[in-house]
Amino acid sequence: MGSDPAGQTPRPFVPLLAVGSLAVLTWASYAWVKQRQLDELHRTLDSRAELYAASIGGALNKYEFLPLAVAQSDAVAQLLEQPSADKVTQINAYLVDMNRRAGAFAVYVLDDKGTTLASSNWQDRSSYVGVNYGFRPYFKNAIAGGIGRFYGIGFSTFEAGYFISQPVQRNGRIIGIVAAKVNLDWIEQSWRTPGAGEQIWVKDANGVIILATTPAFKFKTLASLSPDAKKDISEQRQFLQENLPILPHRVSRQFADGASVMTLERPQTSDTPALSGSADYLAVNRALGPLQWQITVLAELDQVDEAARNAAIAAALGWALLLLALMYARQRRRRIADKLNAQLTLARAYEQLEIKVEQRTADLVHANGRLQAEVKERERAEQTLRYAQAELVQSGKLAAIGQMAAGVTHELNQPLAALQTFSDNAKVFLARGQIDDALDNLSTISDLVKRLGYVTSQLKGFARRSDDARKPVSVRQAFAQTMLQIRTRKNSQRLTLHESWLEDDIIVLCNAIGLEQVFTNLITNAMDAVPENEPVQIWFQVRREGSLAVLHITDNGPGIPLASLDKIFDPFYTTKEHGLGLGLSISAGILRAAGSALAVRNRSAQEGGGAQFTITLSCDPGERDKETSDARE
Repeated sequence: MGSDPAGQTPRPFVPLLAVGSLAVLTWASYAWVKQRQLDELHRTLDSRAELYAASIGGALNKYEFLPLAVAQSDAVAQLLEQPSADKVTQINAYLVDMNRRAGAFAVYVLDDKGTTLASSNWQDRSSYVGVNYGFRPYFKNAIAGGIGRFYGIGFSTFEAGYFISQPVQRNGRIIGIVAAKVNLDWIEQSWRTPGAGEQIWVKDANGVIILATTPAFKFKTLASLSPDAKKDISEQRQFLQENLPILPHRVSRQFADGASVMTLERPQTSDTPALSGSADYLAVNRALGPLQWQITVLAELDQVDEAARNAAIAAALGWALLLLALMYARQRRRRIADKLNAQLTLARAYEQLEIKVEQRTADLVHANGRLQAEVKERERAEQTLRYAQAELVQSGKLAAIGQMAAGVTHELNQPLAALQTFSDNAKVFLARGQIDDALDNLSTISDLVKRLGYVTSQLKGFARRSDDARKPVSVRQAFAQTMLQIRTRKNSQRLTLHESWLEDDIIVLCNAIGLEQVFTNLITNAMDAVPENEPVQIWFQVRREGSLAVLHITDNGPGIPLASLDKIFDPFYTTKEHGLGLGLSISAGILRAAGSALAVRNRSAQEGGGAQFTITLSCDPGERDKETSDARE
């Protein structure tokens, strides 16, 4: 009673089941797509935060040398030991020149009590000369023998900046300090690009926002300051009269890596005169520098919510269409069943007359049905194969494009760093009138530009092999060009190179700039493998075996983990904490294009330990013919 035949769902519950399944499917689609979109945005913001943190760290490190260079000046020491008006005038001019060269906001000298004796802004209305900054942490740290680093609003200029200081030492005692102030407003300006869809801010160790794309966020906090933090800020006069209010926000979700989903007021833009309501943001954090700063990158979740809503609507429409199709199929099945029953009744009337014909017809129908089923099955299999092939080709293209783009980014970093160093040196040489030295630097810059051109031209390899992969190149010249760039690296002075060359130079078949890339990747990897507090020893040996040139590059590092030996040349495989895993893959690709090989092994303890890379290159046949001719003569 009230039910369909055995095994069927009672009819009153069918609509409820359909509506319930529709609601579950819609909610599941919304939740799944939103989580996927959120994960993808999380990964993207991770990369962006890493990039911003690296750029800020590089900008701050750029000015570390300035107070140190001034602190080593004998004239500055004489001023601190015996101040006089003439010495003050001399040092003021010297600081003006140093500040103009470095591009800082100001450079100034303080005595051991914290009073400014000379400054690059001595002519300004807000001059530091005569002002005592003994209460600032950068003075206290430097006068104690350390390096002072501090961010705050200037007591004289009322402009915020980053302060770096170094002690001035003579005869084993500290007689004063040198400080430099750097304006970081340009970093905020670089973030405020038109159409940028993300918010960025930097918090100091106390949680105060000191840099932000939105000016309304600056000098605010996300939580109440502790009494100790308030006391330190007040004593240091870090933010002068700023009240440091709490930025209105609400955290609705927290991730394990520190990222969070928070609600904020949308920032004011040029199109809207006031803040236009609140929005949900995904916020990803990264640590910054020795001052325990933290950079946060935020992106609105409007697109994530929109994609989830669209997926839910699509799932609901799809389920509705499927339900209509099932209802149509059921009605059609009933009509077919009625028609078959009528045919069966008619067939029974003629059963005796048509029994043999029906048997034959049944056999033919069965055979035809099997044939049609086989044809449909093969058509489905063929369609599935074509779809799988198309997906495989598309995945291959996307993977190749991603690897190629990451590879070019990886290979541009070293030449760009060298370009900056040589161009800065060329400006100094020109200013000093050392034209020959400046021309040498410009020639080196030209070679580096060619190398950049070669790296970017490798994009053509996506369609065809480069024509200059096997050109005659001097091993000695390529190695010398490489070491010219390596010596521009930070901490390159700890590198000791042991070279073993044949009497005659060896000409091999390879791309010249490509061979320099291989040398650069192997030597910089060796330098990175040795701990920073230990000297780097690299042995470079060249020998010849018939028509082949064999090059060994050996280091004194810890070697390569045994589990990584078979995968060290795979793209994106790395043993470094922040590496891309592309240097060795690119090097192996360059040598493969030249018909050569790159191998690696760990030396035994009896051999001295460390990793040894072996490059096998084909010698130039023309060079071999020349040697044979010389031998006959």
